[in-house]
Amino acid sequence: MNTGINHLFTEYTETLAQLKEFFVKKCPVSLKKGEAFLDYGDQSQKLGIVLDGLLYSTYVSETGQEWISNFFYPPNHAVITSHESFIFGRKSTESIRAYEDSSLIYITKAEYDSLTSQSPQLEHMVRVIAEESYIQALKRVYSFQSLTALQRVKKFVAENSDLVSRVQRQHIASYLGIHRNIFTRVLHKI
Repeated sequence: MNTGINHLFTEYTETLAQLKEFFVKKCPVSLKKGEAFLDYGDQSQKLGIVLDGLLYSTYVSETGQEWISNFFYPPNHAVITSHESFIFGRKSTESIRAYEDSSLIYITKAEYDSLTSQSPQLEHMVRVIAEESYIQALKRVYSFQSLTALQRVKKFVAENSDLVSRVQRQHIASYLGIHRNIFTRVLHKI
């Protein structure tokens, strides 16, 4: 099962060539482990693509507990931003940090708006990617509502086996909405 977005790009060869030309002018940015791409309360002005490394986003629940909501890494999970903040200009309710030393490129909101206004095909591609992202988010919500902890862990390992060795267990457990001891116990069973 392909959970990434690479399969969506096949019909956008010309648009991708335009983007590549635009991004060639951009210098990659390096983030050290723990360094922020976006902090809580900041307005997101950047839309990035992870070239190398791993970033993660967190939010704080109403109970004050911080939870991991996403991991960003190439190739299929490389687009990073706080979408609500970026699109609507609101303060971010998320924090996005480097989980390990990472490099990325990004465009600003003004650059994004300029590019999409100049290219209807790019705007269409962005919309299709956003729709795919929404569908993936819905599938995750459905998983939380309907799958047991064992099933969630199995699904995560099957779809993200590379992350199991890169990410601490308590962080994967947070992402899955379960206690770290439950995650460890279930992981040993599979």
